[in-house]
Amino acid sequence: MSRVKVYIDVNVRDEAVKRIQHIYDTHDTVIVAFSGGKDSLTALHLTWEVAQRNGLKQVPVIFRDEELIPDTVVDFVNEYRQKPWVNMTWFCVPLLSNKYILGTVVEYIQWDPDRKHIREMPAWATTLETLGLPPETRADQWTMDELAIAKFKGKVAIVTGIRASESLMRFRASVNKLNENYINASSTPRASLCKPLFDWEENDIFRYFYDEQIKYCPIYDAQILAGVNLRVSTPLHVEAAKRIGQLREYSPVFYDQVMELFPEMLVQERYFNELDREAVLRRYSQNFEGVRAWCMENIEDEKWLRKALAELASVEAREKNSPGAYPVDYVLKSFMGGGYKRVLLPQRKKAK
Repeated sequence: MSRVKVYIDVNVRDEAVKRIQHIYDTHDTVIVAFSGGKDSLTALHLTWEVAQRNGLKQVPVIFRDEELIPDTVVDFVNEYRQKPWVNMTWFCVPLLSNKYILGTVVEYIQWDPDRKHIREMPAWATTLETLGLPPETRADQWTMDELAIAKFKGKVAIVTGIRASESLMRFRASVNKLNENYINASSTPRASLCKPLFDWEENDIFRYFYDEQIKYCPIYDAQILAGVNLRVSTPLHVEAAKRIGQLREYSPVFYDQVMELFPEMLVQERYFNELDREAVLRRYSQNFEGVRAWCMENIEDEKWLRKALAELASVEAREKNSPGAYPVDYVLKSFMGGGYKRVLLPQRKKAK
């Protein structure tokens, strides 16, 4: 039986509170993943509201400092770190990430000990040394979940501000379960990733701030004036890198800092609009062998090449079982954006 989207006579705020209460009822520990952004800020305040109803005095919070963050965002997160009801763990650990340069995804390390950093690690940060980990440790997005919950007991809920309307990937992840669709497995069996705001829109977020008189990070005002997307994430990943020149408009000091550390991004800024993506698609999207050839020619890291080829083989098998779910051009575009690093979701079939 197919599922359809229908509207019900409730508001998103009340439903989010109900979901967070259910998260408390079904987990031993509830923590909030905070980025300083508008969505996680809403999740944090709503979680605090429910925590108080449950007789709790604080909300455990984790902040994964990605290093390439404007000072405006860092200062805003630090304000929350000092609030009496926030018990924040501020992680600054070498973390594998990626940067997008002219159609190719290249790996780099946040807080890489072998290069200059964009700023000093805060004195209060949790580091490899304080965690008792070897200095050569390099975390990734999956092992970070394990590090984040290590000191907490029992089944842990990691509450995020993820909203389904932000991307197709996030929408699909929010509707892949019929019940408790906002509670998903994480990379570690002891933790759940919880998205109580999955059905909120951006206007709902700002209406909540207005109603509750909550001050949001001032970087958003600068982004609104510059007419750019409202984001606080690292500027090097695929979607942000496509518009990296916009940093000049709303955060010029941060732009200079980023370009000093990663001068290759100047090439991305200067020539991205001249990149003939249609020619790449014409060359490699004739069949899955073409996608395989693109992987062999463009993914330099052997670990990620193996992962890409394995995911491509899995996609081919799934396409045979569900013809039309994985068009070759869709798979190629996804891989060009680093989509091979996770399980590729099927593309919704077009209505006949």
